[in-house]
Amino acid sequence: MKVYSAIVRLVLRTNKTLANGLHPIMLRVSFGYTKEKATGYSCDIAHWDKKNQSIRKGYPHAEIINHIITDYKNKVVERKLNLEMKGIRYTPDMLLDDSRPDFSAQTHVFKTIMDDFLSDRQIRRSTKAHYDYAYGLLSQFMGNEHFLVNDLTQNRMIAFINQMKERLSEGTIHTVCAKIAAICHHAIATGMLQVADYCFQTKPYAKMVRKANRKAYIDKDNLIRIEEYYLRLVTEDTEGGWRFRQGAEQRIRKRSTVEFALCFWIAMLKLNGSAPIDVALLKTDNFSNKVIVDEQGWSHDYYCFDFQRSKTGTHVRPRIRCDRLAKAVFQPLIDSAQLRDGYIFPIVQNDNHSIKQNRTDEGIRCAVQHIACTTKRKMKMVCEEINKEVEQINKETGQCRPLINISQLSCYNMRHSFAMTYLSTPGANVNALATLLARSPNTIGTYITQLSNDQQLVHLVEEMGI
Repeated sequence: MKVYSAIVRLVLRTNKTLANGLHPIMLRVSFGYTKEKATGYSCDIAHWDKKNQSIRKGYPHAEIINHIITDYKNKVVERKLNLEMKGIRYTPDMLLDDSRPDFSAQTHVFKTIMDDFLSDRQIRRSTKAHYDYAYGLLSQFMGNEHFLVNDLTQNRMIAFINQMKERLSEGTIHTVCAKIAAICHHAIATGMLQVADYCFQTKPYAKMVRKANRKAYIDKDNLIRIEEYYLRLVTEDTEGGWRFRQGAEQRIRKRSTVEFALCFWIAMLKLNGSAPIDVALLKTDNFSNKVIVDEQGWSHDYYCFDFQRSKTGTHVRPRIRCDRLAKAVFQPLIDSAQLRDGYIFPIVQNDNHSIKQNRTDEGIRCAVQHIACTTKRKMKMVCEEINKEVEQINKETGQCRPLINISQLSCYNMRHSFAMTYLSTPGANVNALATLLARSPNTIGTYITQLSNDQQLVHLVEEMGI
């Protein structure tokens, strides 16, 4: 039988499964051929009423969703009838083009609440970017851009966090969860969300929106062991001094190697505890070789870097003496930077000059997050080996040297480790540390861990001599 009018139906696309395990609800138009368009909502097979083209009762917010998708369908049907009355030939594409569900009346839509929240506050552009990034990840997980704030159940947030753990660092996950929590708090304050429906109540995951744990750092002795491990891995002694092991320079420039992971982490430490994004964006324009005379009148060669922190725009000016470690970390990368558009580290660009997606801010952010995660996994293996060495030393000498806390290992450790190592040196002061870290002296306490070890406290008191 020939059909002279388009058939418009709401269908559940069961052959497509979203990241949250649900199936998308589509608006299907059949007339000569079939065309579908997403409604922006989804549900499971058990709650979809195929006959009535709606979601059954018992599904969260079924009444609201049914109202939106039915209204969407009725608008397309109305467009079809108007064209038929005018005698205009149409296609499924014509009916679906420029049509979309009307979410403007839904004040409970997460994006609407977020826009309202941001418009009421004076925030920095970088902070707004964090909210947009969190919303982008969450909307991708939910399967549509117009999900309701009530859709963020505890089980869904647990699944969302577990998905992020596969490819994002702990610091990034904390930031994403903190932004989502802020929007939920605003929704609770304005009466759009009940306290009982708050999605971060489960104890194992509530900590994700609390203040980040910044007590984890690597002590000076273990930092030295990491540096020595790297030197043993990439260099060897000669009669006249030292040289790179065969193939070591090429492995340092390859992002998938343990050599690069160690190089990257040591570089973050040497560059005054800089963040991964700041190290990734370093170019030869930010670098120079200088001869600097120290306080004793001796001249030394230094690697001099001058750049701005991406987070605050504050200038950072690390000065690194050109010893064996510094040359083993930086020289292979500086010598080959011209292959990577001047980038010192092969993160934004590689030696083959084949990366194009990193020319955008989003591409660069994704590349840095990927490197942070992969290097973290490799550094865990390195630190496990170092811990075994320390345990053996403790066993043989009867000492109790600290181990590296592998469970809290992250790129942030390097910044905190730099601060704590500096404070352990004679003559250290907070104002100088603030200058090195490009922070305000008023907020430098973020990077200072309170001493809780009895041995440390006794040592400090005895050193005072009072």
